[in-house]
Amino acid sequence: MKTFKIILLNVLVTLLLLEGGTRLYYALGDDVPPHADLSVTREWRWVKARLADGKVNFDQRFAYDANVGWRNAPNIDVTPDRMGAIRTNSAGMRNHQEFTLDKPAGKRRLMIVGDSYSFGHGVSNDETYAYQLAALLPDWEVMNYAVSATGTDQNYLMYEHYGKPYKPDVVVLGFYALDYNRNTYSFRDYAKPMFVPMGDDGSLMLTHVPVPTPEALLEDYRSGRQQIGGWHYSYALAVFKRALADRIKRDRDPGSLGRRTLTGIMERFVASVRAEGGTPVWVNFPIRDVLDEEESKYAVITDFAVAEAKRLGMPVIDMGPVFVEQLAKHPEVKTFWRPSEIGGHMNAEGNRLTAVALRDLLQREGLLK
Repeated sequence: MKTFKIILLNVLVTLLLLEGGTRLYYALGDDVPPHADLSVTREWRWVKARLADGKVNFDQRFAYDANVGWRNAPNIDVTPDRMGAIRTNSAGMRNHQEFTLDKPAGKRRLMIVGDSYSFGHGVSNDETYAYQLAALLPDWEVMNYAVSATGTDQNYLMYEHYGKPYKPDVVVLGFYALDYNRNTYSFRDYAKPMFVPMGDDGSLMLTHVPVPTPEALLEDYRSGRQQIGGWHYSYALAVFKRALADRIKRDRDPGSLGRRTLTGIMERFVASVRAEGGTPVWVNFPIRDVLDEEESKYAVITDFAVAEAKRLGMPVIDMGPVFVEQLAKHPEVKTFWRPSEIGGHMNAEGNRLTAVALRDLLQREGLLK
């Protein structure tokens, strides 16, 4: 019995030291407490920063939205530092022109939804693949509803809530490999919707909607209805739980959370576009290591997305092999990406090649007739 008490005492002391050390580490780092859910950690960091600077408004390029979290601000005309000129219309599309809900006679419509790769981060409006595709398709209206820093869930919801009324004939969803993880979180740069798989049948439940306004979210913490951390739970245990949760959310194996979520979103996207008489198209954008390595470390994600898109009957273009083939033919081009130190993403040439590849895909599929 005495030996047992000594062991128990040692265990308790060890746990107390571990807990105290973890709390001290976070206190010295001036960071928010750990949490098992990275989404909550991100929310706490956002709240802490806002309580410090008093700013609850988005960057001038974005606007809060209850359905998708954030979207492009309407009617902006800005040129941020080390980026191209950005202009949006009254609907928040990255287009100079306005579009009526009724399609003009003799015109067909192509709508783009996606993240910063489809938005054209770092290049000017006329250098984006949306604009260059419009130049290649003079009889089409090309509408760009892509929004930076978003996931596939938000891209689908942009079409569902805002794109559908325009009755596009073709809807392109631009997928970037890192969007795979964005779909499994409810807070990134700000709060966002999140789909949760409900079983093995592919069904999803949409959670965290409507997205709270920045003012309402901040007031929840100011009033004490929510709080950052506290003494009611273990920091050390939270760190352990977060490691397990991150592993689950970042898992790329068959049957994983990320795969089931992405598949469910793709199925919803395809069904919704087709129900309106349109054709859904899938475009994969690679990580830049596809040009530097024999195989990208994200190949398993891009390969899975391409396979799922084909299974669902979508026309598909994977820009990774297109970029590699083009550089082999034209080594003088060097790269299709902007320098990493100024944000990376595709340069004007990468956008141009994407526009050509999309035009050729639509032609092969008989969608330009």
